Amino acid sequence: MSIWSAAALSVALLAQQPAAGPAEEGSTVESLVVTARPVPETEAIEAFVATVADETGNRRLGRWDRKVCPGVMGFRPRYGQLILDRIAASAVEIGLEVGEPGCKPNMIIFGTADSDALTKDLVKEYPAAFAKYDDGIRATRASFEAFMVSKAPVRWWHVTRRTTADGQQYNRGDQVRVRQVGRLNSGTRDDFDRVIIVMDVTRMGKLRMSSLADYIAMVGLAQVDPDADLAGVSSVLNLFADREAGVEPVPGMTEWDKAYLKGLYAAKRDARRGTDQEEDITRSMVKDLGAPPPPKK
Repeated sequence: MSIWSAAALSVALLAQQPAAGPAEEGSTVESLVVTARPVPETEAIEAFVATVADETGNRRLGRWDRKVCPGVMGFRPRYGQLILDRIAASAVEIGLEVGEPGCKPNMIIFGTADSDALTKDLVKEYPAAFAKYDDGIRATRASFEAFMVSKAPVRWWHVTRRTTADGQQYNRGDQVRVRQVGRLNSGTRDDFDRVIIVMDVTRMGKLRMSSLADYIAMVGLAQVDPDADLAGVSSVLNLFADREAGVEPVPGMTEWDKAYLKGLYAAKRDARRGTDQEEDITRSMVKDLGAPPPPKK
């Protein structure tokens, strides 16, 4: 039996916070103040991209190829469905296809009351699912150990596959034909093969379900640095940090989050370095967020 059919602990997640009720009949608005959306600085966007992006074992940024099939285990049906719906909506927005019901999951989200025990059990029983012994298709060994001992409410692990720039999958040692390799092109790219996300409801606290679902979508569609410090930025990735700081978390993905995903999925896939892809993402975000272009060097 594979990891995708492994049993997880049943848990109950918090319901969404009730929305504010409508204004009482007869109420009036005495004045209306319109505040323009602040224009971000290009340097702030560059810092956001550099902080969020987490490179694969090949020192590049990975992404899904064409289709994603999310699956959930350990959730009450209505909460699990909400998570799947939010992931699907975000995936479609960046041009991905979403698998039909019954598809084989390549992004699986586990809900549990003991993420430490579940993570250890999963890795012990299905080490290949985490590419535990293959440094070429996962991040560093240190990052794997950090994933194993993480105390975060949500932890995630991305595994890539060896793929030529033209989309041909291959195994280590295979002979494959690649198009011309140059100073800017590597001839290969990093596609996600699977993503494993483990949520610990005992560490969640009180949160909007929509915010949590979008947080999961963000870390499932992009390889995000789990240690990213995004203080001062409006991002769903600040969900837990904002709560701990007494700040009202955002209700879902923000303009910055959506612009990042859009930029990632438009960035050059066979770039030689992740920094080249980060530059592509920054340019895309600058355009989408209306930031002034950087001065010419």
